[in-house]
Formats: sequence, structure tokens, C-alpha cells
Amino acid sequence: MRGKKLYAVLAVVLVLLILAISMYNYIYKGHRDISTEQVAFTVSATKIHMDLSKEDKVAKYVDQVVQIEGKITAIEQNAVVIDDKVQINFSKEVSNDLTIARPITIKGRCVGYDDLLELVKIDQATVVHNN
Repeated sequence: MRGKKLYAVLAVVLVLLILAISMYNYIYKGHRDISTEQVAFTVSATKIHMDLSKEDKVAKYVDQVVQIEGKITAIEQNAVVIDDKVQINFSKEVSNDLTIARPITIKGRCVGYDDLLELVKIDQATVVHNN
């Protein structure tokens, strides 16, 4: 009788342990590496700004990997603004050779559209091409 209770308790503990590990792995997934993901959309800064300023196009780009081309109009700490329409936050330190009015192509994750600043927000970006 005592052996059956021991096996039952061990079985319940084992099931609970497996359930706890499964829940942990489901909740705490690994981070995305945007730099290695395939590009979903390649657009100009003006095009993505026009699309995201319209409510019906937001879901198309949000949380997608995009490649954006344009000219640098502002340089901030670890970020740039392209064509006064897209704010790019880089995932790593960017080299000092970025200058205003220089063409640039970046790859990053589209966060969405900021209605207040009227800017498209891109994060985890990397420079693809810097002329």
C-alpha cells in the first residue's frame, strides 16, 4: 500500500515539474535576432510613412522586418531620422561615418506610427548600406 502511494506522489510531482518547465519555456521565449531574419518589406521612408499614417495599413508593417531607404535628416545618440519621416533606433553602436543628407539603407523591426511626432518608429536596426 505504501509503495503505491509513493509512486502516485512521484507521478504527480513529475507531472507538475514537466508542466512548470513547459510553462516557463512558453512564457520566456528567446529574443528575436532581427539582423538574421528575412526582410518582409523593402520600402522608402516616404512610402512607409504614407502607409502607416493611414489606420488600415498599420497591421501590415507592425512587428515585421523592414528594409528602408532614404536620406539621413537628423542624427541622435544611437539613432537617426530618415527623410524627417522615420526614426531609426539601432541595436548596436553605429560607426561615426553617418552624416546628414547621406543616403542610407537600414533593416529593422517596425514598431509602429507615432501620431504625436508623426514619425514611423523602427528599432533593433542595423545598417545595410551606407553610401
